[in-house]
Amino acid sequence: MRNTITISLSIIITLTGCGTATTTTDAANSTRVLTAVSESIVSESVETTESVLAELNLPVMEPQGTFSGSVEESVPGGEIDWSGNTVRATGTGVLDIGNPNMAQARLMAERAAVVVAQRNLLEAIQGIRVDSETRVENFMTDYDVIYTRVEGIVRNARQVGPARYDSVTGTVEVELEMEIHSSQGLSGALSSVLGNPEISAVSMSSQTREFLDQYSALVFDGSQAGLQPSMYPKIYDSNGNLLLDTRNYAEYLGSGGQTAMQFISDLDQILSLPAFAQSPLVLEVRQVTGQFGTDIVLGEAGSSTLGWLKEGLPFLMGAGRFLLNVLL
Repeated sequence: MRNTITISLSIIITLTGCGTATTTTDAANSTRVLTAVSESIVSESVETTESVLAELNLPVMEPQGTFSGSVEESVPGGEIDWSGNTVRATGTGVLDIGNPNMAQARLMAERAAVVVAQRNLLEAIQGIRVDSETRVENFMTDYDVIYTRVEGIVRNARQVGPARYDSVTGTVEVELEMEIHSSQGLSGALSSVLGNPEISAVSMSSQTREFLDQYSALVFDGSQAGLQPSMYPKIYDSNGNLLLDTRNYAEYLGSGGQTAMQFISDLDQILSLPAFAQSPLVLEVRQVTGQFGTDIVLGEAGSSTLGWLKEGLPFLMGAGRFLLNVLL
């Protein structure tokens, strides 16, 4: 069985295009307006996509749960859970043994642990790869508004389970986590510098229809090329032309209340599912590019096959059948 990592994008995408990065108040307002407009058309877009999939007898995949071999990357301050779309950190507080009120002492220690966990979570977030050239720390250094937004999200990070009290050491430990792809998570905080996609209608080309008729999934296998996980990987053809930039879909990855990108370490497990097992198209990644090795370069055969990828992507995502296989 191969020890690999897979990204599964399983949401319906209705937008495409790339906007201009900015950090002004106008940009923030534009983002809110864009989101409001997109919500007004999303039901129509979902209906259109699902009707096409139904016509092709291609059922929409439900959001997948946690698979064995989850992908967790240790970074200073905590861990990036690429499988669970979260980043986590813990903090420890020490009980004041001189306080006669033990309930109060534990509460104060728990509050101290939360503060430490928030500090660690902020540090861990900075290690997340946004794309092939940038980590979150770059945005937080260059843009005060991003630093402020991330700080705000960290302060409101959810606690994972109850605080853990160790009577032997007299300490309290708290674990916090926040989502990577979510309007209330990291991608939402970065939205003003990622650019705003343009709204466009989706229509199925004959190439897309033929693909969905013939194959159960589209898989990019980058395990031999050493592809690394990131928030927004790019896909290039053999001549260096950009086929797909997932950053263009930043506003909508995770907007459906489910994991937009799911990384797992066992591709065979995904392909053994009934919806994928029949006839997936698996394309080998020729090489990776970018400073962090997160972008895909396809060979000639794969490039010629995927000339329709941009227009077909909404339907592949809508069916939960767009997979990127990477190696951590």
